[in-house]
Amino acid sequence: MGDDEARAMGIDATRLRLLVIACATLMTAAAVSMAGVIGWVGLMVPHMARLVTGPRFDRLLPAAALIGAGFMVLVDTAARTIALMEVPLGILTAVLGAPVFVWLLARGARPWSE
Repeated sequence: MGDDEARAMGIDATRLRLLVIACATLMTAAAVSMAGVIGWVGLMVPHMARLVTGPRFDRLLPAAALIGAGFMVLVDTAARTIALMEVPLGILTAVLGAPVFVWLLARGARPWSE
């Protein structure tokens, strides 16, 4: 309803917003720490799939599964062939994923064009 309505109900919207962002950040960090360094791919791939398919969930779920699986196969293949010894997947996902993540953040401010 907006900050004005929240203030009228006695809620400090700025403080609540910061608390929610901090909690979401901690939950995301906990999920990634438990899943390993590759786990953040599962957080990024649905956003990439949403750029391809749009917001419709019936198209988004299969696309996210295929894009995620394809990305991990490509990264695993690159990790096995890039050097004489196998490169850890976390290093490659970070090197490839960080620029993509920054691009997704920059693109996220734009509205849908359906």
